[in-house]
Parts: sequence; structure tokens; C-alpha cells
Amino acid sequence: MTVRSEWRQHIVAVLEEAFERNAATIDNVAAAITTAVLDGRHIYAFGAGHSLSLVNEMYRRAGGVKFVRPIWNEELLSRADEELAGKLENELGYYRKLTQGLGWGPGDLCWVLSNSGRNALVVELALEAKRHGVAVIALTSLTHSAAVPATPGLPKLPEIADYIFDNAGAYGDASIAIPGLAQQVAPTSTIVGAALIQATWAEVAERLVAHGHVPEIWGSANRGTLPSSKQGPPKQT
Repeated sequence: MTVRSEWRQHIVAVLEEAFERNAATIDNVAAAITTAVLDGRHIYAFGAGHSLSLVNEMYRRAGGVKFVRPIWNEELLSRADEELAGKLENELGYYRKLTQGLGWGPGDLCWVLSNSGRNALVVELALEAKRHGVAVIALTSLTHSAAVPATPGLPKLPEIADYIFDNAGAYGDASIAIPGLAQQVAPTSTIVGAALIQATWAEVAERLVAHGHVPEIWGSANRGTLPSSKQGPPKQT
């Protein structure tokens, strides 16, 4: 078996497992978000490090709703310093720079995305959300989170979340061993996380429409002008 075949079989299996594990969570989170939106409340999304890619899955994304509020700043998003993201997600108290003046409160929900569920920034931001009465939706790897120690003095994300998505990922995230490499390759958390996120938002959109509340959806800015069906196929040259 080639490594690409191994990866294909593995990621499909993990996706299937994740959807089985999280079926009830998708239902519950979609219902909670629908209620919040109908009540005029807000939905936030936060992730640090590579989990920022999953925040981007919910913000200004073609096919996504327009009302998600990302929690980030220019420093957190910077790619100029490859070590900075790792430093910030482990910096105690940094959450204050991100949450000051948010104005969130009871009835709001916040996605908190972290594969390990242990970094100081992630946990402290989730705790701050809870202090304001905001329900926390965690997306994490329960296997990885259980295998690593908590940041001293803090709980782990699964211990404080109101809703938990388990991405079914292995400890360390990377999943394929290649002879001659000390570290495994092919992490699964981004692919599986995006799939669970989009499944949930599709469910939300359907529920909102059923309630007569049609959400605004981002369309692709790169579609161009489609040719009329009456024009026929393009001429061959």
C-alpha cells in the first residue's frame, strides 16, 4: 500500500468515526445556535495557533453565515514570527487583550477550538466566556487532551465546555508513520474539524430557514459571470 492510499483510508475512517461520535452534539449545538440567533444573540469563534484555520472556516467563507464574530487580533494572526503563535497561546493573561470590550453575555455562544484543549490562552478565554454567561462549544481531541497535563492552575477545555466536539484524532494529531522519519505526518484535526463545523452550520441554516429566518450567506467573490445556457458549449479553436 502506498502512503497516499494509507492516508486516504485513514482519513475517511476518522471522518466516519467523528460523525458517528458527534451526531448528538451536532444536533444540540445547531439547536442552541438557532435559538441564540432567533433571540438576537451573538456567536463567537476562537482558536489559537493552527486552530485559527478553523476560525477561518466560519468567517467570510463562501457558503458560511455572515454573523459569526471571530475573536483575534493582528498579533495573533501574524505570520512574521513563526514562534510567536506558540508563545501567545501559552501566555497567561493574554486573553484579556482579546476579550476586553467584547460585550458578550448570557445567551451568546463561543466556539473554542483546540486540539489539545490545554493551552493557557484557550482555557483562560473559555473561562472568561463562562464568567460572562456565554456557552462554550469546544472542538478538541479527547484522546490527545486526556494524554497531556493541564496548564498548572487551570482545567482543560473539555472540563469546562458546555458542548464538546471530539475530532476522533490520535495523540499528537499526525497519523501516518513513514520509515526513516522520527515524527509522523498527515494530521487529521483540520480536515475533521472543518467537516464537523460545516455540518453544524448547514444544520443551523436549515433550521433558521424553517423558522422563517433566512440568514445571510457569504458567496464566492471569484465566480465570475457564468455563460448563458443558450450559448451552448465554447467554440473549439
